[in-house]
Amino acid sequence: MLKKTLVWVVLGLTLSTDLLLANVAAIATPSDAISQLVTQTQPIFTPRRRSLLRFKVPSIRGSRNLEAGAARGECSPQAISAVIPPKPATMASTDLPVQLTISDRPTFFVNVPQTSATQAEFVLQGTGKEILLDKTVPVTASKGIMNYTLPSDFPGLKVGQKYSWRFSLVCDPTGGDRSGDPVTSGWIQRVQPTATVAAQLQTATPRQRVLIYADNGYWYDTLKSIADLRAANPSDLTLVRDWKDLLQSVSLDAIANQPLIQLDTATASNK
Repeated sequence: MLKKTLVWVVLGLTLSTDLLLANVAAIATPSDAISQLVTQTQPIFTPRRRSLLRFKVPSIRGSRNLEAGAARGECSPQAISAVIPPKPATMASTDLPVQLTISDRPTFFVNVPQTSATQAEFVLQGTGKEILLDKTVPVTASKGIMNYTLPSDFPGLKVGQKYSWRFSLVCDPTGGDRSGDPVTSGWIQRVQPTATVAAQLQTATPRQRVLIYADNGYWYDTLKSIADLRAANPSDLTLVRDWKDLLQSVSLDAIANQPLIQLDTATASNK
């Protein structure tokens, strides 16, 4: 009799425990369901990454008759350098890269880390080394990315032709000794945009033109467009970031913080 009673007690405790767990599960289920519903319906906000401005470097070779590069001089403790994409590693050592433009009078950019020079010289040559333009320009800043635009009295670059250009700081304007002048150089070619690109540029905003130029490999036009926008909107940090992104895309981020200096072509003189 005692054994039978103990069996009923154990059975009763087991049933009570099962019922208790079932009730707990029943109570917890709505909460879990609500939690899952909230998780599924609550929007997930992720920070939107700003698209970076990148430049597509065209693989166009220049003449082998000009040594491109950078050099320092007596009035510049650090080398000055053309603001152009570096030579691709896949290009032959005897070839030099050519940057493109669709402008007949493009703007050229040179990084000057520090200088005491008060004058600079800009020379433009054809493929036969004939001098097409030789101008002396006043330098009004001691450092910065200086830019020079071909003047209005120049007939303009011809479509399809390649040109070499050279920029040098004049360390001794009175003595005539040019051996200590820092100098840098590059190549440029004017091209005709396709009908599609030309149509895009006609309806594009100034900021949209920057993207079109960069996407089609027009280096000089891309730089000029952002430089003009920054000059017109000096407080716009987006343009500052675009400038840095552009230079970084061609491994020129080390000079991205240099101030932009426009050289005055109106006061330039012929050599």
